[in-house]
Amino acid sequence: MLLKLTQRACQQLLAHTAVRGQLNQLLLKQSLSTSSFVSAKLERTQAPKTQTTYKKPFSYRKQFLFGTYDTQIASSPSVVVVQHHNLSGSELMAHRRDLKTKAQGARLMIVRPKMIKAVLRDTRYTNLADLFSGPTAIIYWTEKVDTIVAMRQAMDVVKKQRKIILMGAKFEDMLLNVPMMNNLVDLPSLDILRAQVVGIIQSPAQQLAAVLNRIPQRLVGVLKQKAEAKESSE
Repeated sequence: MLLKLTQRACQQLLAHTAVRGQLNQLLLKQSLSTSSFVSAKLERTQAPKTQTTYKKPFSYRKQFLFGTYDTQIASSPSVVVVQHHNLSGSELMAHRRDLKTKAQGARLMIVRPKMIKAVLRDTRYTNLADLFSGPTAIIYWTEKVDTIVAMRQAMDVVKKQRKIILMGAKFEDMLLNVPMMNNLVDLPSLDILRAQVVGIIQSPAQQLAAVLNRIPQRLVGVLKQKAEAKESSE
């Protein structure tokens, strides 16, 4: 009787493993077929590993996570790294909602530190791997945004949540620590900078126009004074 139960349990375990493997394989194929998954990849000095030290191929789940992290870091103009501590499910959902509504559609993804370090290995963002220690997450954008404004808004949202700590960021091709992030977001937006440049360019022209406008007025005043002086002399 015990032998039969053991055999049945083994059969169920094998069946469950086979089904799970098929689902993981299907999930990987679907993810590879989407445009967002293959939209961008990090440039590497050498090809990433495809198998373990024991010559065993990585699982479909690991391949999926590797590809997802790779795409998000490569395609997002800015990636903010944060640590989270004892966040409840409701707090996490609320924080994601605030980022999406208040930071131009920003998204929050909980990541596996070891996996994302493997993604960053042999890329220009290798130094970013040091920020992924403990429970970490990334804030990223999937659409084109005003990067500085979006990062400022995301930082404002993060600072209101005491259980989330800013660690650093990737801004285009630069790696930023927290003080550098604060200095960056204090810069005016592109629209304000353009307005300031236009104002500087237009300022001399406006001053010249004002001077030219005053010349006829002065000339009229001088002629009037001469006419009055001539009348008084007569």
